[in-house]
Amino acid sequence: MIQLVSLTPQECSIALDNLQDCRAFGQLLAQTIRNTLPCTIGLVGTLGAGKTQLVKFIAQSLGANPEDVMSPTFVLMHPLDTNPEIHHIDAYRIRDSDEFLELGIEELFEQPVLTIIEWADRFVECMPRNTLWIELLTQDPVSEQRTARITNLNRFPLLNDHLAQSLEWKT
Repeated sequence: MIQLVSLTPQECSIALDNLQDCRAFGQLLAQTIRNTLPCTIGLVGTLGAGKTQLVKFIAQSLGANPEDVMSPTFVLMHPLDTNPEIHHIDAYRIRDSDEFLELGIEELFEQPVLTIIEWADRFVECMPRNTLWIELLTQDPVSEQRTARITNLNRFPLLNDHLAQSLEWKT
C-alpha cells in the first residue's frame, strides 16, 4: 500500500514498497492530473530508479498499451496514444539547453498534453515554472522499494488534496 511519509503544501514523500505500489502511484497521478493540462512532469532519479516504469504505469492508466511504452533514450521523444496524449521525453543524451529547446519543447509545454521528461533536472532552466517534479529514490536498484519525492505541489492543489485524502500515513 502506498503510504505518505510527509506532506506539506509544497512537497510530499511517498513510500512505494513494491511494483504494485508504483502502479497504484502511476494510476493516482494519471487520474488526478488528466484534467490539469497542459501538464509537465519532470522525472528525476538514478539509472534503474524506475522512471520509465512509472511513465509506463501512467500511460497505461490513460489508455496506452504498456508494450508501446519504452525509454526514448535514442529517439529522445515518443508520443503515446493516450487520453490525454502523452509526450515521453528522455533528456539523458541531450548535450545542452540549446539542443533540448530544438526539440520544440517550449511549444509542447503549451499544448493540451501531458509531457513527461526523464532526466529533466539536467535542464531545470528550460522547464515550465509549474512543472510537477517527481524524484524516485532507492537504496538498492535491485529492490522494488522506492521513495517518491514530489515537489511543486502548491501548483497542483487537486493532487495535494487527493494525496492527503487517499493515502495512509506511514507509521
